[in-house]
Amino acid sequence: MRIWGACLAILWAFPVLAGTPASVVESRQWKVISRERGKRIDELSGDVTYRAGPTLLKADWALKEEALSQWTLKGGIALERRLGSGDRLFAWGDAAAYNEATRAGSLTAKDRVKMRRSPALGEPDHGSAGRADWDDNTVTLSGAVHIWGPRLESWSDKADIVRGRSELILTGGRPVLRKIEGDWTGAIKADKITAWDGPRRMAADGKAVGWLRIPREASEPAR
Repeated sequence: MRIWGACLAILWAFPVLAGTPASVVESRQWKVISRERGKRIDELSGDVTYRAGPTLLKADWALKEEALSQWTLKGGIALERRLGSGDRLFAWGDAAAYNEATRAGSLTAKDRVKMRRSPALGEPDHGSAGRADWDDNTVTLSGAVHIWGPRLESWSDKADIVRGRSELILTGGRPVLRKIEGDWTGAIKADKITAWDGPRRMAADGKAVGWLRIPREASEPAR
């Protein structure tokens, strides 16, 4: 379930926009539209780059509205975050918004929002969707959501990734989850598929169909 965790980690990197002592913001042009106290508006354009610790964010244009605690970004958005494990997380889109007060954000694209987790060793995991929305607790991917990697693959209209419960909920369009490797393999289709991590388990509700293959040694009772 690495890619689901990657979706959480990469999109929750946006709160670094609030700024830290170690952060660096650069752009070709920086214009202060309003200097009114409490209502300052900054416009950054041309190769906008934000660096803070392990996080790097790039965009063509950005607007910060102090009164609304709102960031708006457009064009060539690329977000990268390096984990302590050496894994690297990526997200790409064309427009983004983030509110520092509510800690809610969105990422959209003309074509597809794309995400990738590249481990230090092994094959990468990928995700794509029409858009991504998130707050402190949940990331919601919507619009022909496709998640795939060496361990599993899924298709759905919508995917909700719930932080506190380490839970993935696939709904819409009769979602499909295919497990490629592990202590069991199989594929299942249902109206709703829910998967949890720690301990790993899965539930399918509503006209569930599919197949499971469990190795004999895994299915035999302990003696």
